[in-house]
Amino acid sequence: MLPALLLIIVATVHDATAVARNYEKALAKEDFEDKFSLLGPRSFIKNHQTVASFFKDEVGQNYTCGRDLAILDEAITRRETWALKMLDASSKIPSGLLEGNFIDLGMFDECMGVKGEALGVEIRGRHCMYSIASTSGNDSHLINPTLSICMPSTCNGSDIVYLFNSTISTIDRLKELGITVVSATCTPVDKEIWDTEFTVSFSILMAFIGLLLFCTLCDVILRQRDAGEYRHPVLSTLAKFSLIISASSILSTRVREGNLPAIHGIRFLSMGWVILGHEYILHFQGVNVNNLSILNWIQSWKSLYIFIAQFTVDTFFTISGFFMTYLFLKQMPKEKRFNVPMYYLHRYFRLTPAIIALTLLTVVFIPKMGSGPRWDMLMSVFGGSCRKKWWPNLLYVQNFVQKDNLCLGHLWYLAVDMQLFWISPIILYPLYSKHKIGLAILFVFFIVSIAVPGAIVGINQYPALSFIQNKNLQLTKDIFTEVYEMSYNRAGPWLIGILLGFEVANNNRRLGKLTVSTGWFVAIGSFAFCTFGTRSFMEPSYEYNDVWESVFTAVSRPIWAVGVCWIIYACIHNYAGPVFIVLSWKFFVPLSRISYCVYLVHFIIQLMHLSTQRTPNYFSDYNIWNDFFSNLIISIVVGFFFSLLFESPIMILEKMLFRRKRENVKESQRNLGSEDSKAYQA
Repeated sequence: MLPALLLIIVATVHDATAVARNYEKALAKEDFEDKFSLLGPRSFIKNHQTVASFFKDEVGQNYTCGRDLAILDEAITRRETWALKMLDASSKIPSGLLEGNFIDLGMFDECMGVKGEALGVEIRGRHCMYSIASTSGNDSHLINPTLSICMPSTCNGSDIVYLFNSTISTIDRLKELGITVVSATCTPVDKEIWDTEFTVSFSILMAFIGLLLFCTLCDVILRQRDAGEYRHPVLSTLAKFSLIISASSILSTRVREGNLPAIHGIRFLSMGWVILGHEYILHFQGVNVNNLSILNWIQSWKSLYIFIAQFTVDTFFTISGFFMTYLFLKQMPKEKRFNVPMYYLHRYFRLTPAIIALTLLTVVFIPKMGSGPRWDMLMSVFGGSCRKKWWPNLLYVQNFVQKDNLCLGHLWYLAVDMQLFWISPIILYPLYSKHKIGLAILFVFFIVSIAVPGAIVGINQYPALSFIQNKNLQLTKDIFTEVYEMSYNRAGPWLIGILLGFEVANNNRRLGKLTVSTGWFVAIGSFAFCTFGTRSFMEPSYEYNDVWESVFTAVSRPIWAVGVCWIIYACIHNYAGPVFIVLSWKFFVPLSRISYCVYLVHFIIQLMHLSTQRTPNYFSDYNIWNDFFSNLIISIVVGFFFSLLFESPIMILEKMLFRRKRENVKESQRNLGSEDSKAYQA
């Protein structure tokens, strides 16, 4: 559920005050007021004579920046409106420093809108952010105070670092405080939108959409003809790609006979839980006036439902293993032989085109679709990663290759699921042909999936839940890359799902009331174990216990999968009562159909929302839930069109190219594609 960046964010926020519970006292000793005032924009600009002289003397420095700063200072003295706007748009001493309000964004749009002229020189505003750190190396916090300044457009981030540190060297009080400006970023004044890359990509996209619209027109023309009238084969073929047909198929609430309607509810509700978890984590990364409230929230019981959302990914692994096995065992008696290359090609062909489209959008289009104080910084991190490191995502190996890759980090789940799919024939075919051998292989894989992650945690003294307990940033990253996102740590729920698929496909036994009651008791106990086990690590009094850490890492995910399997089994055999009624609600059906694409796009939408932030947030459950519902609705709408454009046409093409002519096989494979591929959520 949580890509590496998100785990790092949580660890950073947690460690920022976990070093000292009396964080307010630590902040009070930091002389923040002096730091903010002496390094504030007005104080800095007043020292322009000093810094301008540096630009004249130092080879390679940006003289025009120093010149424009001198012009700006004179314009401020003359009270010229454009200059006052630049000063007004820059940071002041914020209130709430002792509550963790140490990031000030200034007024982005006011700064970027400045255009002035003095002494024949045109001055344009450029919004910049700079971070202050201690030179002593003994900071009691990890989050550096960050301020904004509206600079002339001729200045850049390197100039700001140079100028501020030069200013610090000339002011005794600043030298006494032992501070330095460690980094600065500036928003580009003029963004070139219609560059070659964008123009070519946009043209290809428009041509593709135009082709689909033409196919839709063919469908409309054919609908106007009589049923017995001759239909041109080319028009009939093109009409299959009609957006009307695809939209009708997606939005239909009809459940085909033999499908499992409750799965739609499980899939969509679990996906919503994932998106909610990401919403909270991204709010940690946002600019908040009350960062200390996050620390109190993390330690409270009301944060528990977010931290156990990590197990939602195991719900999807369970569903994936179940559907893969159930449909395979139902299909094999009809096909008589197992075509392994087509088995792999089918899966890759279904999932990858949508990822290619998302990667292209992330690299080319999305960076040009917004602005904000931190827009370019965040977009360069994610878009830049995708530009350089896109190929591991398309090969589904990003959890083994280039592990520091932040390109669409939420897709690590797809890599794990694809890797498990690669080894599935080793289990599935023996389950079909030699049940006992297949079950023995399954058992061996299951033991390994429990033993390996538990052993890694025990040997390396890793905490089971790094994002709650750990204070070491590097250790948190190591835990994620060596345990959290690895196939051997996620195979347990998938294997239990395979066992459920085998049971449902081969047995239709009726259970007694006592057995059913026991099943529900076990399911509730499974979820309770994961919930209260997670809570145990959140207690302030908790001390590291290597046995408990290893055991929880090894068994918690399979135990969660047992609870999920019982719900699925009970819904199939009508033992679920009101649970089945809720999960089988017909409107979950279309939402479930687009869940794969909703999952693909949701994190990008949340990131765009975060990147356009212009004022600080107040961290509270109400505000986050409000953002969650708005982002969820947007994700559903965008996911629908994404599915319409980049998933449905590929499904239709795949059926035309690879499907056999026999109707029963076509139906079976259609179920396999529509159900199994949609199980990929995390």
